[in-house]
Amino acid sequence: MSLQQRKSTESIAEKIIKAVGKPTGYLSLLVLLVALAVPFFATNYILHILILVFITGIGAIAWNIIGGYGGQFALGNAVFYGFGAYSVALLVNNYGQSFFVALAVGIVLSVLVAVLVGYPTFTLSGHYFALATIAVVEGMLYLVLFFGDFTGGAIGQSVTPAPWLADIVGNRVIAFYIFFGIFLLSILVSTWVRYSKLGYYLLAIREDQDAAAALGVNTTRYKIYGFALSAAMTALAGGMYAIYGTYVSPSGAFSLDLSIQYALITLIGGMGTIVGPIVGTLFMVPIQQYVTTVLGGNLGSLAYIGYGVVLIVVIIYAPEGLVTRLSFVRAWIDNTLPEVKSDAED
Repeated sequence: MSLQQRKSTESIAEKIIKAVGKPTGYLSLLVLLVALAVPFFATNYILHILILVFITGIGAIAWNIIGGYGGQFALGNAVFYGFGAYSVALLVNNYGQSFFVALAVGIVLSVLVAVLVGYPTFTLSGHYFALATIAVVEGMLYLVLFFGDFTGGAIGQSVTPAPWLADIVGNRVIAFYIFFGIFLLSILVSTWVRYSKLGYYLLAIREDQDAAAALGVNTTRYKIYGFALSAAMTALAGGMYAIYGTYVSPSGAFSLDLSIQYALITLIGGMGTIVGPIVGTLFMVPIQQYVTTVLGGNLGSLAYIGYGVVLIVVIIYAPEGLVTRLSFVRAWIDNTLPEVKSDAED
């Protein structure tokens, strides 16, 4: 290891030590430990809700990369969710492929479609771009219904995983830890993007695309990079849900409602922040599941009215998202509680 690499490693280690030494660092570790202990006292229903939180959270985090960091209000991410879900369903059921091969196909297909769709649509701006991505969702929904003999049509189809995998996802405790681990990895990816060159360029494009281009940033290329990464993560969420829920349908996979849900969750939590999609998901998914379970049937759609009400309240009292309220709490904790000194700071 070179001297420069060693210095870089040491500086990263020092940053981690300093972060953990802060009261909010200890609070984060405490939250992680509590999350790991949840299966020991939670019911199967609570674990089911949390697994849905993790799956939805991955999709919201993915949307935040292109919508929050990049400022591109894409409403077509449900297409990638559908590719992930249907790749798993069709390849596992019809062709006997393993879940991992099927998921990889769904992710690769989503990335290719993101690139193909991104090049022409990123020349558009504002609501024209959003409308173009909506057209992609509706077009894929039509194709799935048109080729119903192959896809299962409007009815959809069940997913029959290998027995060993069925045993894993059927065990709520094991499934909780697996999906939680993938959820944490998606948070790490989002954090990496935020502080990488890609993240800085996306933020520059969001703030002023013309200025970013004038400074030499290839705006189309980096928007494509962000869109492709967002597509891959969303396809991962779709594949995870297919294997966990053991059923896919066009109304659930290629759904404009799902794309809007990702956007609303991120808006409520805080667009363009790392924590925003997490907070929004933890807040909104349990509410949606509760309303759907209690009311059921067609009345379950009232959950979307709840989304609208919450969004209005957030716009009035926390226009930058719920995460801004948490920032006040974080500042209070850091200013009130003592900070633990480390050797790196001495």
